[in-house]
Amino acid sequence: MRHKKNLFNVALIAGLSLVLCAFVLGTFSRTPIHVAPIKVGVDTSEILRFSSGSEKINYYTYLPNKVNDSMKVMFVMHGTDRNAKDYLHAWMKFADSNNYLIVAPEFTELAYDETFDYQEGNLWNQSEVWSSKEDWAFLTIERIFSELKTTNVLSADFYSIFGHSAGAQFVHRMLLFLPESHIKYAFAANAGWYTFPNCDVKFPYGLKNTLVGDESLARSFGKQLFVLLGANDDKSEHLRQTKNANEQGPTRIARGNNFFRYSQDKAKQISTEFNWTKKIIKQADHNYILMSKEAQNFLVKN
Repeated sequence: MRHKKNLFNVALIAGLSLVLCAFVLGTFSRTPIHVAPIKVGVDTSEILRFSSGSEKINYYTYLPNKVNDSMKVMFVMHGTDRNAKDYLHAWMKFADSNNYLIVAPEFTELAYDETFDYQEGNLWNQSEVWSSKEDWAFLTIERIFSELKTTNVLSADFYSIFGHSAGAQFVHRMLLFLPESHIKYAFAANAGWYTFPNCDVKFPYGLKNTLVGDESLARSFGKQLFVLLGANDDKSEHLRQTKNANEQGPTRIARGNNFFRYSQDKAKQISTEFNWTKKIIKQADHNYILMSKEAQNFLVKN
């Protein structure tokens, strides 16, 4: 086991400084920025939000005081309040005990009270014009992972990701639209509404008019997604009340149950494996801390 100082030895990557382009799934960021090695404890870094332009977003990290070469990476995705630091703090104790680097990106709003930019992955804009794949919010996660590996000499080949509420919307759509991502375990907790793998329903409620077909769905269903639902998350407060959303169910827990059931049936229909798991968390409501602990309990054992 090498000492932590060796783990984050920038000298190992000095020769890469002139060619530091975030390699993500076969595409390069056109205007990469250099990210310095992260510090022990809570640190703040920034990354370009899109593949070009100048707009940046912050991402917060927590690095335990004691780490080793087998350190794993966990992304935690905030809810609609976009309070990334709060989510980071909910995972710090877990990180200390289990050799994890925690990463909490913070997606600032592109348009007030809209969902296209974060929950829907910036797949399109508020005028429903589809974005270049390089500008999807999901690719931002991949770029952060790539840059963290490069600047900190991380040996992890995969990362896990947890999202609650709006973050859960982000996570399950990332699996549907980017199954080639480096995600190992994904946790979608208490999403308010879903994109069903239904090619007869228009996006964002289904996959109609998207490029996601049976082959891509088979890859998504092969990933390990955990749909976590609070048994007491049955309130309508802040719950989307549109015709399409209400057809998914009257509450978050009902919508989650229906999403999982439909996905399971779809996997059978296309004759592919289904590695998703649903779990009802007793006595839990719309609480990201309680749901985080459930995900942490699983990760401790795996």
